[in-house]
Amino acid sequence: MEQLTQTISNLVGILLGVVGAVGVGFFIYGAYLYLTASGAPHQMERGKSAMMTALAGIVLAMVAYGVVELVMNAVVGSPVDPNVPNPATPTPTSG
Repeated sequence: MEQLTQTISNLVGILLGVVGAVGVGFFIYGAYLYLTASGAPHQMERGKSAMMTALAGIVLAMVAYGVVELVMNAVVGSPVDPNVPNPATPTPTSG
């Protein structure tokens, strides 16, 4: 199970990197369209639309990464044993 978890984490990390690189590239393309529009409203709108779409895609990828991490932690996370004391809580001392 540990190998499967590590494989999924690696795959998600790689995919997030690819999506991020494509998103940044698309954002740069939109910025290029916007900057080279020379005042043409249609070209400026295309550039703004490309930049907003790229940002939305990057944000969506981050949210998807967060959801995958939450699901992985919920599925693979260690079960809580009520008989084992929590190390974060102080134990009463006599004295």
